[in-house]
Amino acid sequence: MVFANFDFGIRLKYLCAGGMPHKLPDSLVHLKYLSLDVCMAEKNEISAVLCMIMSSPLLVKIRFLMCDNEKLDHLETLEMNLDPQDYPDMKLDHLESLWIEDFSNSPLEMEFVKLIMAKSPVLKKVRIVLNGNVSVDEELEMLRELVLHPIPRASPSAKLAIVRPKTC
Repeated sequence: MVFANFDFGIRLKYLCAGGMPHKLPDSLVHLKYLSLDVCMAEKNEISAVLCMIMSSPLLVKIRFLMCDNEKLDHLETLEMNLDPQDYPDMKLDHLESLWIEDFSNSPLEMEFVKLIMAKSPVLKKVRIVLNGNVSVDEELEMLRELVLHPIPRASPSAKLAIVRPKTC
């Protein structure tokens, strides 16, 4: 039996040139691990990530390296809706681990995390490593927001860890 672990580790802009479908014509049924570099400032990249996730019903681990996301502005953030109710076909029934690095705490990134957590009933661990440019005040505000308005979780046992990047 062959287990395919898809580790792109590449920029999605090369895969999504010209746009992406909502779902791939064939499911990636052997894909267990997805690792992508994602620029949330690019709508085509967000669409490509969602397409890959929705076409991979057996994902166990997802790792995202966010890049150039501090360039997001308020207007662009409002144009992309990631409400879990708008994605009834997204089912992450096997996802156990979500790891996001270089998280810049943009509203769109937060909505993306909420979407994944709302669709993952067996999720065990979410680890978010903040971008070095996120101030302690911004981190505190993010934590307050999470406490005051908890993220809807499909998995009641999911552990959410938000950490500062290691400094050399």
